[in-house]
Amino acid sequence: MSGSSARRNKQAEALRLDDQICPHCGRELTAEWVEFPPALQRKYEKPGEWYYHPCTPECEQKNEQREWELMRRDSRVAILKERSGLSKRMKGFTFGNFKPYVSPSAARATEKVESYLKSWEENSATGRGLYFCGDVGTGKTHLAVAVMNELISRKRVPALFVTVPELLDNMRGAYNDPGRDIDEWMAAVKNADLLLLDDLGAERANEWVRERIFVIVNHRYREELPTIFTSNIGPKDLANQLGERTASRIIGMSDWISLEGEDYREAEVRRGL
Repeated sequence: MSGSSARRNKQAEALRLDDQICPHCGRELTAEWVEFPPALQRKYEKPGEWYYHPCTPECEQKNEQREWELMRRDSRVAILKERSGLSKRMKGFTFGNFKPYVSPSAARATEKVESYLKSWEENSATGRGLYFCGDVGTGKTHLAVAVMNELISRKRVPALFVTVPELLDNMRGAYNDPGRDIDEWMAAVKNADLLLLDDLGAERANEWVRERIFVIVNHRYREELPTIFTSNIGPKDLANQLGERTASRIIGMSDWISLEGEDYREAEVRRGL
């Protein structure tokens, strides 16, 4: 075991609570250590957290009938949102505060999203994701994050939000700083149960950028892990920006949702005048 691994294990054990016992059958609950990616370790100043699994489906069903269990579920959702990498503003993005009437494409996009969520189990099993395409201000990030928040809240899906330019900056920083572990960061992004890659294509395209994005997309494509993309790049221009290999995989793993029209935020301001 390397020195860094031993140090992380020691930190994890220090954060572990006393052994938890199921109130129904008396079994000791199994604890799972959930390690934060490096960016969130720095943000919350801890390496991760312990999560205690219900011992049996029967006990979990009994627990869900208890008020304290509902509180635990709410707490779990809050923890998932904290670990998602969403900003304070984005944690409040929901379908309730998205205004589909601002444009015909926004209304159509909302219908497609609702259909996607209804088929989440199938989409999750096959790695089917979404690609929101539109100009700045058309509401694509709001709607994409609303999908993510809905899946966290309703399905308790562990999800990770990453802005692509920030992701690439983190990679460059890890390469330039021997003390940072690029493998841990890449593993967290590549293997998230649900990944939202925001602002794809905003970065200046070069071979290094294309290769880094391909590694992530290709892994998630092969492992059938659902990914949500937002971008101002349409399908015709995707290959020119990211390369044929990446474009082919994104098209193959995503349902495309186009958002058009005037700036969503400006339209809302004018409606309030």
